[in-house]
Amino acid sequence: MNQQYVNREISWLRFNARVLQEVKDPTVPLLERLRFLGIYSNNLDEFYSVRYSSVLRSIQLKSRVYRNIIEGQTDQELIEEINNLVAVQRAEYDQLYDDILNELQENNIFFVDDKNICEAAHIQYITEYFNTQLSHSIGVYILDKKLEGPAIRDGAFYMAVKFVEKAVPKYSLIDVPTQIFPRFAVLPQIGKKQFVMYLEDIIRYHLADIFKVFKYDFIEAHSIKITRDSELELSNSLEYSLLEKVAKSLEGRRKGEPVRIVYDRGIADDTLKFLLKKLHIDDYDSINAGGKYHNKRDLMDFPNQGRTDLEYEKIVPIIPANLLKYRTFFEAITAEDHLLFYPYHDYSVFLKFLREAAIDPKVKKIKITIYRVNVESQVMSALTNAARNGKEVTAVLELRARFDEANNVKWSKRLRDAGVNVINGVPGLKVHSKIGYIEREAEEGMATEYGFVSSGNLNSDTVKVYTDHTLLTSQSEIVQEINQVFRFFSANYLTQSYDKLLVSPMQTRKKIIKFIKREIKNHRKGLPSGINMKLNSLSDKQIIDMLYNASSEGVKIRLVVRGIHSLIPGQKGFSENIESISIVDKFLEHSRIYWFRNAGDDQVFISSADMMERNLDARVEVACPIYNLEIKKMLIESFELNFNDNVKARLHDADSSLEYRTNNLPTLRSQFAIYNYLLELNEKQSEEIQSRQNRQYEH
Repeated sequence: MNQQYVNREISWLRFNARVLQEVKDPTVPLLERLRFLGIYSNNLDEFYSVRYSSVLRSIQLKSRVYRNIIEGQTDQELIEEINNLVAVQRAEYDQLYDDILNELQENNIFFVDDKNICEAAHIQYITEYFNTQLSHSIGVYILDKKLEGPAIRDGAFYMAVKFVEKAVPKYSLIDVPTQIFPRFAVLPQIGKKQFVMYLEDIIRYHLADIFKVFKYDFIEAHSIKITRDSELELSNSLEYSLLEKVAKSLEGRRKGEPVRIVYDRGIADDTLKFLLKKLHIDDYDSINAGGKYHNKRDLMDFPNQGRTDLEYEKIVPIIPANLLKYRTFFEAITAEDHLLFYPYHDYSVFLKFLREAAIDPKVKKIKITIYRVNVESQVMSALTNAARNGKEVTAVLELRARFDEANNVKWSKRLRDAGVNVINGVPGLKVHSKIGYIEREAEEGMATEYGFVSSGNLNSDTVKVYTDHTLLTSQSEIVQEINQVFRFFSANYLTQSYDKLLVSPMQTRKKIIKFIKREIKNHRKGLPSGINMKLNSLSDKQIIDMLYNASSEGVKIRLVVRGIHSLIPGQKGFSENIESISIVDKFLEHSRIYWFRNAGDDQVFISSADMMERNLDARVEVACPIYNLEIKKMLIESFELNFNDNVKARLHDADSSLEYRTNNLPTLRSQFAIYNYLLELNEKQSEEIQSRQNRQYEH
């Protein structure tokens, strides 16, 4: 029998391989290709701290903590497969990095290191930079055999220093302060040539200044980086609140078990051996030799130095004409539903809506869920403003949003200080839904309840690069159920049921299965049938098996899945009616759409939930039906553009998911096509509004 599933970790690494494909694509602008190297590195760091560590934990505990969709594969076998796959990717990564540096030089951008810096202007610049700013922030730890090694921060990286004093080798660690200073120093331009230097190379150049108290004969420094298990250990004690538990456990994360070390392959054997022993790195950890530079995730923030010719052209976000024709947002949403589609639509529209709610005297209540926000967030500012204006504001703030816990702890305290009622999640569940509810005094011709449902975080940074949807609605049957979700947050011991929304963990799984079965019945009856889903991840075995059943019955299934993809399409006997692609391009595909043909009466949802066990069973997620026919049409046509992409679409398969879809149809790059589609739609709506206004003026 054909293989039926792909392990989710292996599938995730295949997604990261698709990121590397963007680096190889000569049609992608050069600085964007460099940043894709940063994205790959950032993804791999998160993979080791989250996904790899969960498999490792299962081995160390000698129990099947890790749930593998591939029956019979041991955790040790999976770890070996992961390490082999990463090794191949890392070799490709290193070669691509060298290739990109060569191309940068062809475009007059040069990396300078501590060995080849020779221009007087550059030496003067880094000397002044080191002496006036950098030297005060460098942590230097002398490593003694008798003393415990320093606590190595997760994700940070260090320089391992070896110096020989009177024939005795001694060791030290330098903490490279990239949390304070930019990773890349832009050196003075010389003619048409532009120059960049890694922060650690400035430190290397000044090793003699740092260690001048020692009378050494020899000194060298090599980079190392440690990734730790990111799992938070939360106490079961009833003595502390969730806020206190998360704040306390964040301290523990900094000392979490190391799961991976990457070191400069030029490091001396005795230095490496000493460090591994000092930092308690054992056989279960992934120990990788790498190049001179680590934490290449910082390439995502590589300075463009004004070289916009080497970047993607920035799009001008659209301000929807259908919103502008109304005096206020509340009038607009009372009249009709509106869909914001980021980053194509301007995120400032949503922020203006919140600010309007914060100062409108008739608004009495605002409720919102928060998962990830900026360090300084306009959403949070609007909520504190509303609370200070006397409105009853409730924020359900998920403290366990991985890697954002510290920021959310900070915001939890700030909101409380401003008078906001803060609910820190639900015991045993993560609140991953992005919803809001606003209650307003009765006014003639106006709704009294408003709501929104979003697929993405309310984060002004990510909305520039993540595709997401936000529905603004006053339809009472939806808004009342949104408010019902908030009642669950306040009293989660009560049983809740929903008629219109799909809410996890109560019913999303059951309803998705019900809808799939309905498509099977419709197909048997000869009625229009079909299942279309756009997701970040698909790994839930029960849902996959249901899709296989539908395919076996002849139901056509089309999937756009960016990341983890455990289903194998196109296999004779169980998935020959399933087509599936992944799109990796300029923007990160993050929106989720469920579209069922439903005998010709298309049923469309937007959602925050992927088809993963955690999203269906261990998180509070919300999927919202779309009733507005124009919005439904927009979502269906944008799905079609995504699915028919023949430039950036890769075909999911059993082996690699790296094959590009090719056909004889006209070139279609979906992200560019969707922006143009929305632009034309908006222009058409503007013309209709203007025409209507002209007719009214004439009368």
